This record gives sequence, C-alpha cells and structure tokens, in this order.
Amino acid sequence: MNKKLLIISIIITLIYSIITLNTVLHHEVWADEAQVWQICTHLSIKDLLIHLKNEGHPALFYLMIMPFAKLFSDIIYMKLLCWLFMCFSVFLLLYYSPFKLYTKIAIILSAGFLYFFPVLARNYSIIPFLVFLAAILYKKSKQYPILYAIILALIANTHIIMFMFTICLGIIFYYENIILEIRKGFSNKLIKNFIAILIIIIGLLFIFFELSNTPNSNVFLEINIYNNLLATLRIFLLFFINSYNYDIGLNAALNNPILDLLSILFLIILYILLFINLLINNKKLFAVALLSIGFQLGIYIFAYNSFVYVNRIFCAHIILIFCFWVLLQNNNFKPKYKIFGKKSINILLTLFFMLTIYNGINYTKLDLSLNYSGAKETADYIRANINPNNSVIIIDNEPYMISLVYYLRDTHRIYSAFRKKYLDYVRWDNITVSNYADLGWSKYIEYLKETDKRDYYVINVSSDKRHLLEKTQKDYFKLIFKSKKAVEPFEGYRIFKFIGHQNN
Repeated sequence: MNKKLLIISIIITLIYSIITLNTVLHHEVWADEAQVWQICTHLSIKDLLIHLKNEGHPALFYLMIMPFAKLFSDIIYMKLLCWLFMCFSVFLLLYYSPFKLYTKIAIILSAGFLYFFPVLARNYSIIPFLVFLAAILYKKSKQYPILYAIILALIANTHIIMFMFTICLGIIFYYENIILEIRKGFSNKLIKNFIAILIIIIGLLFIFFELSNTPNSNVFLEINIYNNLLATLRIFLLFFINSYNYDIGLNAALNNPILDLLSILFLIILYILLFINLLINNKKLFAVALLSIGFQLGIYIFAYNSFVYVNRIFCAHIILIFCFWVLLQNNNFKPKYKIFGKKSINILLTLFFMLTIYNGINYTKLDLSLNYSGAKETADYIRANINPNNSVIIIDNEPYMISLVYYLRDTHRIYSAFRKKYLDYVRWDNITVSNYADLGWSKYIEYLKETDKRDYYVINVSSDKRHLLEKTQKDYFKLIFKSKKAVEPFEGYRIFKFIGHQNN
C-alpha cells in the first residue's frame, strides 16, 4: 500500500466531494431526472421492465433507484446516490490509475467530473465507477473472471451507448481466457471462465430483448436514413463543441470566435493524436476505443441526433481513459516510439481534459446563480396561489412538465390535455408528440366548463413561442405568472388563468 498516495487520494476526493455536493444540493430537479423518479415511484418492477422499451434505457439504474422511490418521496436520495458514485469514481482514479497526478487532476476538473456526471442525476453517473472497476480488474481477469464478467454485464446495462464496449471486452476475455486456455489444455480455470462468458452474454441479451423494440415504441427517436453524411458531420462537430462548451451547441453562437474555434480544433487534433497513440502502442485497445466510441456516434446519428448531451459524450471519454489506463498499468509496456510513450500520453490526456474545464465551471456557476429548472419556483407559486380543490391545471407539453409534476406531488395534480388524464410520467408516443400542435385552448376549456365550474389554468413552456396565449388569445387568458430565467432553456414556465371572453 502506498500510504502517501492513499492520503493524497483521500484529501483530493474529499475536496471534490464538498465542491460538487454544494452544487448537487442547490440543483433543481429537471425533466429527465424527474422522469426516472416518477417511473420508479408509480410502476412495479414488472411494469417497469415493460415500459423501459419506451424509454430506450436498460433497467439497471431504474432498479437501483426504485427502492428509494418506493420508500421516500424526495428525489434527493437519487441525487446523492449519483453523487456518491462519482466520489468513489474519483478515488479509484486517484489511487489506482497509472496516470500522473496532474493528469488525474485534469480529468477530475473536466466538465464531466466537475458538473455533468455528479450534478445531473442520471444513469450516466454510475458509468465511470463501473468502467474504472473494469480497468482495475482487466489485468486480473484470469484471477477474478466471474467478478470481471459481472462488472462488464453491469456496464452494458447502464446505457445502450456502452453496449459495444462490453462486446469488445467480452470478445477479448473469450479469446484470452478460453481460446488460449483450451490451446494449453483443459483445466479447472475453464469452468469459471465459461461461467464468466455466460454472465456477459446474459447481460448483453437482456439489453437486446429489452430494447430491441424501442424504435417502434419511442417516436422521439427520429431514425433518419437520409442525409447521413450531413448528420454524421453535425454529430462529429457537436461531439467536440459540446465537450468544450455546451452553450455553443445549444445557441450556435461563439463567445470568442477565434479562441473558441481554435480550442475546438485543438480538441479534435488531441483526440486524433490519442487514437494514433493507441494504434501504435496497442492495436487491441485501439480497436476497443474505435468500435465502442464509433458505435456511440452511430447511436447519435441514427437515433439521438437531437440529443448530443455532455454526459453522453463524456461516456466516450471514459472509454478512452479506460484504454490508456489498461495500456499504462501493464508493467511490460514499452512504446515503439519515444514520442508516443507514457509522458506523451499523460500530456495529451491532460491537455484534452483541460480544454473542457471551462464547460464544467460555467455550468456550475449557472446552476448556483440561476434556477436550473423553473419547475420548483412555479410549483411554489401554484401551492401558494391556486386552490387544488377548486381548480384544474392543464398542460400541453408533457416532456417538459414532468419536473413540475414531481414538485407538486403532494398538493396538486396536473391534467394532460391531449392524453385526457392526469400525468404521472411521460410516455414517448404519438400522443406526446401531438403536444406540440396548436390546441385551440379557448374552445377546449369552454367545452370543459359546460359541466365543470372550477377555475382553469394553463401552463406553457416559456420558450415555446407557439403558445403565447397572452398574445394569441388574450380575450380568453390572462398571464398570472412567469418563472425566472432557467439554465435548462425549455424549463421556464408561464401560467395563464382562463377568464372567458371578456367582450361577451
């Protein structure tokens, strides 16, 4: 045991924990986080497994969250769980990885580790921990084949973008621990190794059967077979733009054009150099990185083309960290060329992750100074001013209202106009898509009020300019509340009270 390294690792982990916890506790729940919690609250395990094909996510994270959602009403438990996984990830990186200390610190300060993984409570938050465990166990897979296989199966079940990564490592394990062992002659090791391969296969098959029908179930996955060249170029650029500064990807505006363009170009060059380094030093690990990250980019192009989020991108960066971790922890590693040695690897990784630091600092500052979502502020207004016993609150945009549903869970219910039922969680179907059409609110509510004398309120997403009722139907609706600017651009809200036609 290296006591000096252990002490340094503990101190830095504690500092990281305190800094990120402050942001976690301030962070308002937004739609994607609330959706997970609401699903786990309202569904049984059986119904969850049926519903997840609609979500397009494996079950692991939901099964981890479900006990907390069933026992408690506060989502803080999910947020703290994700934060804890990242704290453990940081310790594993600091104490067990073969990188130089300055490289480790650059990774810890990067956007993914400083903000997007620990603060945004999603399934991505558990990926670094599991991948780092896999890196530690990689060279010990012969000693602990079943444990290694379990870790790989769990990684596959975090998110579909990690599916190919598990396949690649499973193939390597099969070749090195079964094919080569058989060539040496049968031994007792083979039984454990076959069990390990079976575990990996079961983990992969579980995803396949669970999510194979997702494209038919989730209508938001716009699988477009046209303009693939343009889609590929767009995704490739967003992969680096959003790593550097997510604001640019959202707003398509450079803050400092020359500096931003040079930084993004440098980021791309560094990434290419890292891949060249892997190709020269270890073709096997190069193949793992290329296939795993290439598969992830393919998922973006054909399914998530509108959702190139930073936490998803950083899952690819985690795979790259894994490959260099495995490369450098090999005591027999000898670079073919000095320029591609350990020092070069550490410098390239350090520079790459340093270029993402502003992204994390910027979003930490935004989250601490603004509401991440306007849902909590809007819910506070509703609780203080709208009587739940004598009112109906109607929404027309389910995906961005689910965080409001969470915050009003104990006092008010929200009625989905298109689904014609109260909203508990979002279903990504044709009804949800129709939320974006013009509803004709005045006629809709006048029809309802023929048999119902309660007060009616309509909530719109502030940034959705198609439904500015104070302009389009001001004779029927009065704007009574508008939430403050939020970090998440689609989670500002307007509340309108139905006042009838004032000219009658």
